[in-house]
Amino acid sequence: MKKLIRLLVNMVIDLRFGGTFLGGTIKTKYANYGAKDTANTDYAALKWIFQNVKIHRDDVLVDVGCGKGRVLNWWLLKNLGAKYYGIELDESVSAFTRERLKKYQKVKILSGDATDLLPIDGTLFYLFNPFNQELLAKFKKQLVQIFTNRTITVVYYNPVHINIFEDDLEWKVRVIKSDITEIHPLAIIRPELPAVSRLP
Repeated sequence: MKKLIRLLVNMVIDLRFGGTFLGGTIKTKYANYGAKDTANTDYAALKWIFQNVKIHRDDVLVDVGCGKGRVLNWWLLKNLGAKYYGIELDESVSAFTRERLKKYQKVKILSGDATDLLPIDGTLFYLFNPFNQELLAKFKKQLVQIFTNRTITVVYYNPVHINIFEDDLEWKVRVIKSDITEIHPLAIIRPELPAVSRLP
């Protein structure tokens, strides 16, 4: 019964933003590059995730590996932040998401390698385990190069390779676990800049 309710909630919100149900997994064409399959997060999990993250009105939110764009739907539903980017490696998937959300002016979909496309105005970066360990290390290196001396937040859901950040003293990591078994742990990661930290 709970699964059916989750499915119905997912369907209703999906249909509200772009008129298409976003369920199902798409096998990646880029597994040899280290990318993971395109999957969706239940809105119940997204509700829990973003209850644990303080988002400011002027934040620029970036979904790294946005897939079909369910996280973008959630941000639109809750009117979080000021602007949204979705970055998707698979051109056919990003084209679908761009078309689906084209009427929302605060949404921009970028096609290509997220480690090369990080928006310089981004302040919060959401990841649902989109990379293998090597690519996550490259992603972290890009964050350091672009956002030196500026506080950003990385929200890493299902943080399989969290050691990439935990083993680096220049980052502060907080892992949160849910009481709901279907929901993965969440890591909130920020540069170790205590004077400007936004940790709630």
